[in-house]
Amino acid sequence: MKRLTSLDISFNQIGVQGVKFISEMKQLTSLDISFNQASDEGAKYISEMKQLTSLNITNNEIGDEGAKYISEMKQLISLIISRNQIGDEGAKYISEMTPLGK
Repeated sequence: MKRLTSLDISFNQIGVQGVKFISEMKQLTSLDISFNQASDEGAKYISEMKQLTSLNITNNEIGDEGAKYISEMKQLISLIISRNQIGDEGAKYISEMTPLGK
């Protein structure tokens, strides 16, 4: 699967360990991992995928800590992070991201 650049693995039961495996797919540029159970720890693994330009991480039990990890992904052009448990602090991290696509 070395040629795979886009992966939609939404609506499964992927937890932190599964996210760790997926984060090792260094050729991916687009990842939809929505409606899983990544949590803040999984968000940390995803944030290490510096090649990603598009990420949908909707509904993954991500809080402020996870939002901080995701906000470090300066290469993102598209980010969907709805339906998580992000509070004011996490919103601040996301708002401070370099404008997506610039």
